[in-house]
Amino acid sequence: MTKIMLLYVSCILLGMTDQTLSVHPSENTKDFWFDQGTGSIEESVATFSRLKLNKAKNVVMMIGDGMNIATLTAGRVSIGQKSGASGEEHVTAIDQLRHAGIVKTYSVDYQTPDSAATATAILAGVKTNQGSLGVRAGATNCDTDKVTSVLEYAISQGKSTGIVTTTRVQQATPGAAYAHAINRMAYTDRRNTGGGRGCKDIATQLYEKRRGIQVILGGGRSHMRPYTVLDEEGYGKRGDRGDNKDLIQMWRNDMGPLNGVYTWNKRQFDMVDANSTDYLLGLFSDLDMNFVTNKPTNERYEEPSLEEMTRKAIQILSKNPNGYFLLVEGGMIDKGHHQGRARFALEEFHELDKAVAMVKSMTSEDDTLLIVTADHGHMFTFGGGSIRGNPVYGGSSKNLYVHGRPFTSILYGNGPGYSLYGGRRSSPGSWVARTRYYKQSSAVPLRAETHSAEDVPVYASGPWSHFVTGVHEQNYLAHIMMYSACLGE
Repeated sequence: MTKIMLLYVSCILLGMTDQTLSVHPSENTKDFWFDQGTGSIEESVATFSRLKLNKAKNVVMMIGDGMNIATLTAGRVSIGQKSGASGEEHVTAIDQLRHAGIVKTYSVDYQTPDSAATATAILAGVKTNQGSLGVRAGATNCDTDKVTSVLEYAISQGKSTGIVTTTRVQQATPGAAYAHAINRMAYTDRRNTGGGRGCKDIATQLYEKRRGIQVILGGGRSHMRPYTVLDEEGYGKRGDRGDNKDLIQMWRNDMGPLNGVYTWNKRQFDMVDANSTDYLLGLFSDLDMNFVTNKPTNERYEEPSLEEMTRKAIQILSKNPNGYFLLVEGGMIDKGHHQGRARFALEEFHELDKAVAMVKSMTSEDDTLLIVTADHGHMFTFGGGSIRGNPVYGGSSKNLYVHGRPFTSILYGNGPGYSLYGGRRSSPGSWVARTRYYKQSSAVPLRAETHSAEDVPVYASGPWSHFVTGVHEQNYLAHIMMYSACLGE
């Protein structure tokens, strides 16, 4: 036997030994896995014997921006390891939803999609071009070419509606719920609206729907104000509108008499009484909110969590006897991936999972359709031959790397983590598992990591949630929501 073969066998035996030590002894028995399998069969039989076929009073759509399968898996293991377990066996709140399927994410003109096209598909039931928001593919007029979203149908049928995001509320995913724009970047009147007729900036469209959207929570203060208005946080931050309109103050003037409350930090947010508040505008940052790993600790600038915002939204929306539609976005998962910082992305996934658990605790499967999905994936991978319980952010436990240089279990196909030292790939040490800002290695150097073209999972519970089962086009999700709640046509 050659030295290379001996090394290979030694590594396998070492991995097997380490794996045996890292798991519970019962997992080495046949009965453990047999009992686990039969228990799952019994659960499936019970689930499919009591499908919810009644009308959904409420609909909650939760989107993990950029949350591909690898993010779900690495995020699950990360959460489990926080509690001291090996992590792989952990069950997230998302995992516990009764039904699951797969959706195709491509847009009309692109194989690899963006959030505007995918969110329009999810929320309006129509696939469109890259960068288009709430309009059909090839649109030239935002009025005649617009498509109607589930949120807009809910408003027209007397339901309350809400938007919760960790990005700015004018971003592509929340914007697709209420806006119609040929250019997703038309946040304010100073941005290019795409040259289309009948197009208004996204912030203005949000303001114009102020009486139909009871809860608006996220970032994006700067897009609501002119340059002459200084932001609450100071530091020279100002608005970026050119029409001299302060949409926040206009909202307060109009909605205040209707039990409307504006808040810009967690301290004020926590004081909001859901019972006496019928409209809530909470803008907690001039642009996107902070990553949860970088949340400000100063009480004046502290931000509420995604879980806290979602809870308050449901408390307010639940007062409507006709029901509600709520969109919740874990938007900073995507931002973390674009930076090539896996820890940022996975911590944001944990925040989304906590929000899902909270929604489940506050609603009933008898009258609330809950859907959790991603708009698209990322060039993010997780694996590399690691043994059971290997730290998520650490080096792979597989030793057969080239030129004696280790690699991390998490890698990116492209992005800012590409690095060479002395003409060879950089060698990550054990310190990377403890470094918050570490950018995982990527195969291709880019300033920002990109989306992927892969399908994404969808999970659901509640009335007609079994409709997600199978492989579908992404726009199918909007039609499930419309059908289950009898919205629109």
